[in-house]
Amino acid sequence: MRATALFLVAASLLLGGCAQTLLTVDRVESPYRDLSSLNKGDIVHLPTGRRLSEEELLEYLSSYRVVYVGETHDNVYDHQVELTILKGLAERFPGQVVLGLEMLRRPYQEKVDAYLAGELSEREFVRTAWSPSWGPNSWRYYRDILRFVRDEGIPVLALNAGRDLTRAASRAPNLDELDEDLRKRLPKDMDLADPYHRAFIRAIFGGHSEGTNRSEAFYRVQVIWDETMAETAARYLRSPEGRGKRLVVFAGGNHVRYGFGMPRRLFRRVPEAYVIVDPLTIEIPEEKQEKVLMDVNPPDLPLRPADVYWAVGYDDLEDERVMLGVRIEKAEGGGARVLGVMPDSPAAKAGIQEGDVIVSVDGEPVEELFDLTFQVGQHKPGDRGPVVVVRNGERRELQVEYDVVKHGGER
Repeated sequence: MRATALFLVAASLLLGGCAQTLLTVDRVESPYRDLSSLNKGDIVHLPTGRRLSEEELLEYLSSYRVVYVGETHDNVYDHQVELTILKGLAERFPGQVVLGLEMLRRPYQEKVDAYLAGELSEREFVRTAWSPSWGPNSWRYYRDILRFVRDEGIPVLALNAGRDLTRAASRAPNLDELDEDLRKRLPKDMDLADPYHRAFIRAIFGGHSEGTNRSEAFYRVQVIWDETMAETAARYLRSPEGRGKRLVVFAGGNHVRYGFGMPRRLFRRVPEAYVIVDPLTIEIPEEKQEKVLMDVNPPDLPLRPADVYWAVGYDDLEDERVMLGVRIEKAEGGGARVLGVMPDSPAAKAGIQEGDVIVSVDGEPVEELFDLTFQVGQHKPGDRGPVVVVRNGERRELQVEYDVVKHGGER
């Protein structure tokens, strides 16, 4: 008995010492690897610290029916990661992959289907579905992804709640005050009591310039957002057309990170195995840090933020966003009336004048203001193309050389 007791004491001391040694690594996200040593392109499995090649990552992801990829919406490298994963899984499972997008709202699902079927042009899709869902200037970041799924016949789910619902929910004192029609569109069995999710979202809200006086409304909208996306995905996975399909979800990192946004809520409805990939931004150019970095003090959470980190840099498309350099309004009868021209802008150099009505760009008619901004947005700095204006009742074709224009006319 005495020998046994001594052994147990010794074992306890030994185990206590080992535990203390392991606990010197204080980040639950990666107990086996120092994340500060990551280089761009490194892919790390967080639970084990093992570095993965792209091929190994795709093989690993193939074990899961639901794959989440978090993103920074305006980081081109995050979208490269997404496209790499989507292409890899589509190649491994032809005809079995479906893409779910936070960036598309449920009321526009028919438009999405029409675009994928070739019944709606890219311009009309952006005008009637993408722009009202996510804004016209964001299309450039997702264009390659949407073109790929269209060309490969991959279904796309418009996951997000309608803008009218989230706007009303942000303004109402509580959800019971919503109109009856809007209340019917709320996701069923919403969970507003997750303490980790609430603490995390509250910390994010504190980093916004609006302050915290509307933090509860902000949180309520985030829950509607996450629950709607989960409900939409669950309906599809349970449907006949979703049987056997593998769902890949692209959403903002904070909607999937730690699992308590969309992943936990989808699992509650459809308990399928899932995995979270988080592109980790480890390098931001100094001139873009003020734009990208938020003053947020996140809470300590006993949760791993993702299963896999993919280390990336940061770059946006603002340095490639060309403009004509004009102020415009919709002209009576169609076209874009020029209210002002910025000095030294592409428009000024091409001879566009105040009072001109722009009626076509690159041979494409301009009927709405969207038509002008969309067509100009297809260009890169240095491109040239015709712009037709009507001046004093006379049509004139002018040649524009596109360039980036900053406020005040600085290029």
